[in-house]
Amino acid sequence: MKPSFFHRTRSVARLMMFALGAFMPATALDVQDITFNGLGWVQYGYVVQSTDTAKNNYNGNSVQTTGAQISLRAKISEKFQGAVGLGALENHLLAGQSARGIVPLTVTPYIAEANFTYSFWNEGASLLTLRGGLFPYDYNPDVRNLGLYLLRGPVHPGILLSGFETKAVLPIANTLGFQLHHEMGNFQQDFILNSETDLYPFYDISPAYVANYRPMPALRLGAGVNLYRFIPIESKLTSPEYFSPNGRDQDPGGTPPYHPYRRAYTYVDTVAHDTTFISFAGIKLMANASFDPKPLFGNPRVLGAEDLKIYGEVALLGLENDKAYKDIYGDYLHRMPVMMGFNIPAFHFLDNLSLEMEWYGAKFRDDLWRYQTGRSFYPSPLPVSNSSYDPVSVFDPEKNVKRDNWKWSLYGAKTIQRHFKISFQLANDHFRPGGVVASPSQESILSTPTDWYWMTKIAYFF
Repeated sequence: MKPSFFHRTRSVARLMMFALGAFMPATALDVQDITFNGLGWVQYGYVVQSTDTAKNNYNGNSVQTTGAQISLRAKISEKFQGAVGLGALENHLLAGQSARGIVPLTVTPYIAEANFTYSFWNEGASLLTLRGGLFPYDYNPDVRNLGLYLLRGPVHPGILLSGFETKAVLPIANTLGFQLHHEMGNFQQDFILNSETDLYPFYDISPAYVANYRPMPALRLGAGVNLYRFIPIESKLTSPEYFSPNGRDQDPGGTPPYHPYRRAYTYVDTVAHDTTFISFAGIKLMANASFDPKPLFGNPRVLGAEDLKIYGEVALLGLENDKAYKDIYGDYLHRMPVMMGFNIPAFHFLDNLSLEMEWYGAKFRDDLWRYQTGRSFYPSPLPVSNSSYDPVSVFDPEKNVKRDNWKWSLYGAKTIQRHFKISFQLANDHFRPGGVVASPSQESILSTPTDWYWMTKIAYFF
């Protein structure tokens, strides 16, 4: 799932060199032009039920995480500013079925941000800025867990990502590249160039466009397109056009008829005697909306700022629609995740209390196992078979995972004295704990309507 140590170290070194270069003139700055902010937290959760125990038993597993980060921001001039931040995360894989219950802690350093922002102009209702480096970006701030399909997760296969306060919904860097941001009145638009650092093949460039329009204070509309991996770093990795050296795509082994998932990146039509090479690249489309009825009746003070909001998002993951893609990923309907959210009135007792629901009718297993690299197999854009955890097992249509089509999440948060935050979540979502100590994986462990977990976090920030 992750880049090699060498690639991670090289990327960190480059970002730190960039950050140092951005702050070279900092010695000439006034003290008021430099600000610090930081964050520290403790998180604890519990897997109440996980029905799918084909590989690991996650029932009754506790999840504990601690972390901290600090950032520095400097205003270099009226038009130019920069930011750099570092953090560390302490966590562990789950114990699973380990008889000894030994779960060693791991400490992972990360770069919270390393970026610059240049303002071309900022006059009245008109704004144009360029941001570059490693920075947080969130095109749908109403989302607390589910959604954010345009820039989160792959296209082939269309696996969804979510979880409790992931980096996609927090002020933590999730985008490496550039953002050109434009505002004019009630209209905003962003052009994004993002380098893929989470999923194989790494560092491909994805151009994306996102627009938001607010026709009235109560309504916001948004849409976007993502040309995922449109600019590959290694074309032969992103869009292979040859058979694998070990013959996996030519001779999948086993007893015919062969299920198409047995191969690495080809689909073979045995009737038409045609072979299609499947690419990691693809196109995503997204539309979202948010409706806040409070302005229609005078924003009563008894309600909080987030109360009563209704929001939603829909996406299409992949436009290819020939026989190969239909057989593997399904028709357009089954490649369209849809989520809806509602902020339950909390009357200032909580900052927000958000209930989110999602439907996604993907015909394959909610598992990113085949994105992992290894010596004996090739990462693949083909999904994991529903019949068992083994991605090359013979397909069994009776075991097609359909009960995971519906997901839900209840999230709440409260800020105290402007420096403390308490948050919690109960959910049946796409939670991926990373496997267990002896067997790491990227499977989603919640596969039926009765599966769920809870999480809570206490954080201090300044």
